[in-house]
Amino acid sequence: MFSEFHPVAPIADETISRYAAQVPADAVQLWRSHGAGFVGDGYFRFVDPARAATMLAGVFGLPDSATVLFTTGLGDVICHVNGLYLMVKSRFGSIDVVQGQSFASLVALLQDTAQREAAWEWQPYPAARDRDGVPGFEQCFGYAPLLALGGSPDASHLQLGGLYEHLAVIAQLAGQPQVRRPLQFATAQVPPAAGLNERLAQIGRELMAQLTENAALNVMPLPDGLGVRVVHAVRGGATIYVAPDESVLFAASAVSPDVALEAFRAGNRTPKEKFRRGPAAG
Repeated sequence: MFSEFHPVAPIADETISRYAAQVPADAVQLWRSHGAGFVGDGYFRFVDPARAATMLAGVFGLPDSATVLFTTGLGDVICHVNGLYLMVKSRFGSIDVVQGQSFASLVALLQDTAQREAAWEWQPYPAARDRDGVPGFEQCFGYAPLLALGGSPDASHLQLGGLYEHLAVIAQLAGQPQVRRPLQFATAQVPPAAGLNERLAQIGRELMAQLTENAALNVMPLPDGLGVRVVHAVRGGATIYVAPDESVLFAASAVSPDVALEAFRAGNRTPKEKFRRGPAAG
């Protein structure tokens, strides 16, 4: 699932048992097989959830069921809560909501260089990294002064420091982050050269058009060559999974992406004629 991973430390069995029921099964498997460490070039870090919970206690007002999965070199935090993923960008005082994505798709997006700025807003991290190196596992670059206090968003104002200490300072001086918007991904997620996926994506778009007009849709390739999914990422929206044989599965927004993906993988399908009058998942 990780194309490149640099382990830092194992995650204790007690921690895995404690958090396993709160996160997708794929995340649990990665805790067991990979432990905590750097993903790819080190901007994203897959973290020990117990350690993160301890260090963030009293810093963020996250729900009790929230589980921290990733952090970044700019001090962002990605957590899972009730089937959603929250991207906490404390540097901006914001929380972006990742909708309609399974854990496998989230991991793919973290490793997709096309999303680095479009979704993750990683500028001006590269300049600071080239100057000072990749931050340590529990370090990050932070603005001094903070953006909320009038600081400049220029790389020259990024300083290397402790990740959790920096987040605590932001919370103390600038307050709690607030929900801003659904996270926006770059639109070119199915390369034009991928003829099969583009054909499947078009099938999903046409079916979605029978349910809602002028919908803004995201198209994502599924893992293991399973096809694509076409996501209408709004409240009350839906996802259509399209297999290489052009069979489909409809999933309402209330269905967890991981649950829907497993149902699709198991062969559950929705007859296409049902799309004219509001389909049901299954």
